[in-house]
Amino acid sequence: MRTFVAKHGKVIALIAGFLFSTLGALWALLVTDNLTGQIQRLSDARSANSTSIDRLNRLQSEYFIANQQGDLIFVLAAQAAADADFVADLIKGNMLDRATPVRNMLGELALEHQLDYEKESAAYTGLNDEARANLTAANFRAVKAREQEIIAKGQARVPELMKQNAEIDRALNAKQAQQSRNHILGVTMAIIGSVVLLGANLITERANTVKPTAEIAAEQPEVPASGLPPEQ
Repeated sequence: MRTFVAKHGKVIALIAGFLFSTLGALWALLVTDNLTGQIQRLSDARSANSTSIDRLNRLQSEYFIANQQGDLIFVLAAQAAADADFVADLIKGNMLDRATPVRNMLGELALEHQLDYEKESAAYTGLNDEARANLTAANFRAVKAREQEIIAKGQARVPELMKQNAEIDRALNAKQAQQSRNHILGVTMAIIGSVVLLGANLITERANTVKPTAEIAAEQPEVPASGLPPEQ
């Protein structure tokens, strides 16, 4: 066994080094790169959710401000000295102001496949137009009620998206930990392959510089029994 290893050590080392190097390359190509793609997709999904949360909160804030202004105008209309036509124009203008964040909220919900934008937008626009054309307390309250339903539906998406992000964070942490282990394993296989190949080179170098004792003895000239060198 020892003789076999000594005779074929170079070949064994070359084959082992090649196998470890190949395994390291395949591991990086098939496992590490694939996991990197999964991590990137999860990160993109988390980023998209965070962007949606920010937009939903911003639209809710915009509507809240416009709605507060509408309430102040409504209080102004209740004053005896208020100019009815002037107050009506203010109310109609405020209804247009509130319509902008409401339509944007409909668009955001449509992007998340929560509703049909064309259908819902057409229904809300018709209700808003009718209320401004025939400004009554009933119509005004109907528009506000519909607006608040839309805004509330958008706000209900926020905790859902936050829950999704929490799940994504857990998945990301697990995959990143797995990726770290993959990197360590890949580097370890590459190092082993390099060391084994280095061993093969050392075996080759030693074989070229150190000859067996038998070969050295065979190359020595024969010395006669008299001890004198042979005649030339």
